[in-house]
Amino acid sequence: MKSLPRIDKMNDGFSFLVNDRPYIMLAAEVHNSACTSRDYMQEVWRKTTELNCNTVLAPVYWELVEPQENHFDFHLVEQLIADARRHHLKLVLLWFGSFKNGLSTYAPNWVKTDLKRFPRAEDEHGVKTKILSMFQSGLLPAELNSFTNFIKYIKETDADEQTVIAVQVENEVGIVGSTRDFSSGANEEFKKKVPDALTEFLKNAGNHGLCGITADSEDISGHSWDNVFKHNAEEAFMCWNYAKHINRLAKSGKECYALPMFTNAWLKEFEDEKPGFYPCGGPVPEMLDVWKCAAPDLDILSPDIYTFQFEKTAGLYTRGDNPLFIAETRRDKWAAANLYTAVGTYHALCYAPFGAESIGEDKSFITQILHTDPNDKNVSGETVKEFLSQSYQLFGNMMPIITKFYGTDRMIGFTQDFGHMTKYVKLGKYRIAIEFYHQVRDDNGFIPGAGIIIQNSENELIFMGYGYRAYPETTNTGKQLDFLSLEKGTYDDKGNWKKYMHLNGDEQYIRMEEKPTVLKALYYEF
Repeated sequence: MKSLPRIDKMNDGFSFLVNDRPYIMLAAEVHNSACTSRDYMQEVWRKTTELNCNTVLAPVYWELVEPQENHFDFHLVEQLIADARRHHLKLVLLWFGSFKNGLSTYAPNWVKTDLKRFPRAEDEHGVKTKILSMFQSGLLPAELNSFTNFIKYIKETDADEQTVIAVQVENEVGIVGSTRDFSSGANEEFKKKVPDALTEFLKNAGNHGLCGITADSEDISGHSWDNVFKHNAEEAFMCWNYAKHINRLAKSGKECYALPMFTNAWLKEFEDEKPGFYPCGGPVPEMLDVWKCAAPDLDILSPDIYTFQFEKTAGLYTRGDNPLFIAETRRDKWAAANLYTAVGTYHALCYAPFGAESIGEDKSFITQILHTDPNDKNVSGETVKEFLSQSYQLFGNMMPIITKFYGTDRMIGFTQDFGHMTKYVKLGKYRIAIEFYHQVRDDNGFIPGAGIIIQNSENELIFMGYGYRAYPETTNTGKQLDFLSLEKGTYDDKGNWKKYMHLNGDEQYIRMEEKPTVLKALYYEF
């Protein structure tokens, strides 16, 4: 069997390898219910092909995979794999199991209706919720059996072709409407001491924003959740237990077929938003170290970035122990623009706007009502589709060049900020002023400008993107910079430059077109 898809260290970062070659998932995630209908999915395949995607993120549903206990039906998975192959696409399969968006709606009916075997989480008033409890429950062995059979099926049907390149375990896990599970089983666990493995891990991991726990902290072993984590106690407790549950699934799955596995996070919408308003227990930034300790068999913790704090969030999830993998993000006018920052600065392994089949449309997927709020993450349109499609095509062609600089400081991406016309970046010996063509506001339809600049060699810069001018200067004291050559063109899939035009005279400036373009500039100092 050929090498499996995998994540390797590359330079000072990470690379995702498919067929032993670096690969960026230029992707889109389909709507939640899309994969229940093969007829409906034909339209999805058509649209993702038009977007120039190379990968599709698609859900698999526990309730349909195992409608009766120990009776498995993988025909929907079989259809997904076959149709993805026919359209020359890779798949990331999303396991919608016990936990999805802070609820348990995808559990099979035989799980939902057996409250004795599969009790519900309770809120602080003792009211049962729509969320399955992990405590004093038969949930883990039941889901473990189903998930393991699902992974075995992928291996049996896809080990040679390797259409499936990764698996997401659960989706936006956590408990909504409560700060933790207050059932009797959960209360008993909460009274216990924080596991020594966790306190030692946090002391040695350094401070990533979690309660200020460092190697210099006083001895916190043998203490309660309240004593160690204070106002974060309930969230840390739920994180530890959700992460352990998901890690058991990932560990068992990888023992069968060692695909990369990850889980994703529903993030806070506002800085001071309280746990329970977002799913409490998921891998939000403040809790990443708890998750890293409890779930070592997960390769990645992934943010679903819908807020306007894109760059800040991307930075929080780009760590020495965690590559950036964006399984969900906006499909509005920021969809194409944020791609350049994700890949150019944070070296993302995956970028996937949500609602693949709705990219390019302003209508609600469910009601077909028009979206009119300019800040709505679902407001797409034909221009959005055009820019994302052309950007994906450009990135696909340039993948050997882009991935060569993953894990280095010789590549930087940028996205125009709302209401601003300029930006400044530093790359090696170059200080570069960026001027954008159009101001992005709520009352206009302009797509934010965006780009990537690569220092291909000491004196050569590659400019990608659209909607901006660039003015490089050297930081070498007393020196000025000028062109030796400036070319417009592109790269083939082997990384060879294909010149379209040599630019000089009135055209010898870094002026990117309104649509995605590549320029290659050779400079000298004098």
